[in-house]
Order: sequence, then C-alpha cells, then structure tokens
Amino acid sequence: MRVGVVSSWYPDRYSAYSGVFVRKQVEAVEALGADVWVENPEIYPAPPGNVPPEIWDAMRRLANRDPNAVFDTVGRVTKVPAPVPSRSGYLGRAEAFIKALAMKREFIPLEVDVVHAHLGIPTGLALIELGDRPLVVTEHQSTLERMLAEAGAVEKYRKVIATADSFICVSNHLRDRILAVCGDDLADQIEVVPNIVDLSDISFRSREEPRVSNWIYVGTIAQHKGVELLVKAFDMYRKNDRDGHLTIVGDGPHRPWVERYASGRGFRASLTLTGSVPHSAIGEYLSQADVMVHLSPSETFGIASLEGIGAGLPVVSLQNGGAEDAWGDFESEVGLLLAPDADAQQVAEAVQSVQRDGKSLDLARARRRVLERFSAETVGAELWSIYQRVL
Repeated sequence: MRVGVVSSWYPDRYSAYSGVFVRKQVEAVEALGADVWVENPEIYPAPPGNVPPEIWDAMRRLANRDPNAVFDTVGRVTKVPAPVPSRSGYLGRAEAFIKALAMKREFIPLEVDVVHAHLGIPTGLALIELGDRPLVVTEHQSTLERMLAEAGAVEKYRKVIATADSFICVSNHLRDRILAVCGDDLADQIEVVPNIVDLSDISFRSREEPRVSNWIYVGTIAQHKGVELLVKAFDMYRKNDRDGHLTIVGDGPHRPWVERYASGRGFRASLTLTGSVPHSAIGEYLSQADVMVHLSPSETFGIASLEGIGAGLPVVSLQNGGAEDAWGDFESEVGLLLAPDADAQQVAEAVQSVQRDGKSLDLARARRRVLERFSAETVGAELWSIYQRVL
C-alpha cells in the first residue's frame, strides 16, 4: 500500500521536534508494510494581499531547472514552500497550500493509494480542493476554536468532515470540541485514534520511596502552556523544601520571563533550562526527576504526561481535556488532576500530597496501560485498518 502523508509539521535537520508525532505514525504504518511519501508544506510569510504572480513564476522557473532546488526532497520527505499573505488566516493558508502542492506535484507527482492529511484546515481543505481521494484527515490542532472563529471557517470545516473518507480526532475531548462548534449531526463521521506514545527510549524507574523534590516539565516554554503557573507553584513549594529543583525540557518564547522570575525570586540556581533536546534524550531527564508537573490549561492529547507516566513518574496536571481523556480513568495510580482554576499554592500542596500518598500509586501498572493503549503497534494497526477500509 502506498500512502501519502501531508503535514505542515514534520521533523527535519533544522527542527528535530516539530511533528515528531506525525513521523511516529509514518514509522508505525511503514512497519506494517506501507510505502509512505510525505509532503511537508512550509509557510513562508508574505506581505498582506495577494502573493505577487512573480513569486510563483520564479518558483516555477527555478523548478524547471532543478525541482529539488524548490522542493527540497530528502528520502521520501519533500518540503513544499507555500507563500502565505500575513493576516490571511487559516483559510489563507489553505489557499496557499493548494497552489504550492499543485505546483510541487507537476514536478514531483504524488502517486499513492490513499492520502492522509494532518489538520482539517488548512491541510485537509486544500487536499479536498485538489481532489485527493481516498482521503483520511487527522485533527490535533490545539488552536481549533481560534481557527473556527474565522469568517466562513465552520462551513469549510464541515465540508472537510463530510467529504473525507475518514475523519479522525486524537481524543474524545477534541471530538467534543469540534461537535460543540460544528454541530452534533456530524457525530457519526468523526472517530478517535490517539497519538502514539513512544516509550522505546524511556525506561521505567522504580522508586522505593516517594520523593517530589525534583520537578520536571517537558514542552514548549509558552504562556499558553501554563509555564508561569508552573514556576510560581515551584516557588511556593520551595518554602518547605529548599533542596527542590525544577527542570524544564524544551524552549520557547516565554523563556526570558522564566529566567527573570527565577532570578528575581532567588532560585535561579534551582532551575535547569535544557533548551530543545532530541526525543531520544528525554528519557534520561525523566529518569532523574521525581515528579512531572504539567499545567497547560488546554491539551488536545498530552503526550508529555504519558511519557512521564511511562518513566515511572507521578504526574500532577490540570484537567485540560487531553489529560483526563488519556489517563483520567487511572488517575489514582499515577497522581492528581487539579481543577482548571487551581492556583500556585494549590499546585504546590498537590505535589506534596503526592509524596504523602506515593505508596498507594501503581506506576508499573500505569506504564503497562500506556503501552497497551498508545503504542506504535496499537495505533499503527488502527490506522492500517482505516486505510484498508477507505480503499
């Protein structure tokens, strides 16, 4: 079976993290025998208004001389530059993807049995307009409501769901969010297939005595990920544990604020900022931690918490949709889910309670649950079944 995957997120030599979850799916279906080719549309910001025809003409002239000079292809992954006018929104991105993918396919055809798009808009909408069939669409967009708030977006999104041969969400929580905006009449057309949680580089560490001194967070250092609450909660926690340490694995725009706050409050020496690291290195950081604290107020799925559970870490998280969907039914085995409006003091107290109640946790069993539900073998088999069904 030949499968075409189209995603604006995909790891490359410049960005090891972007779209790792998409690549994991590719690897999972390749292991089952699929021949996968990836188109990776890449947004190039352009001035407001229509992109000048000269830009597209220049791309075509260059591609005529050397297709790889425009559509950089490494192995089976092709970068597809898409000039997108600023302030044109998600629908503007879809229009740019249509033009860019159409041109790319003139020079490097996509000859596959089934196409799998990641994101309903812009990607799924673009592929519907290009006539790709059979078409599978996976939605995992955390900014879903913002996208659907654009004029005309709901109508276009409903078209994607109705036209796709299979429309997938990565969690029931995300499915409910879509139906709340687009209408319950689409309920029968949306199925749930989770992301893959790869524990191959994450060893389970058994902890004889529960400790919570060493906190860890893995993810983007951004305000919308709850990083301010995380750092303030750790500051509160240190009042009772001066040996406490917080490790933040990842990078992002809010890093300067984190550094300033920690320095101003006198605990910069108790904070480690690793920057971006390859996925293969995350397991080592998890093995050195005592507890994962993840306070994002909204998650479509929440891979980081599940990786922490896989490493044998108790987890303290907000009820953010993705967390309770993924591990809420075995919360008592792994930690605590706090109310979305929990403050820093409540988070600090929750972490301390995990230490007090730590012996009642069953983290070994919890890792087995993660493997059963979210392994590459499990998710890959679900995707394979969908591909066969739509052919």
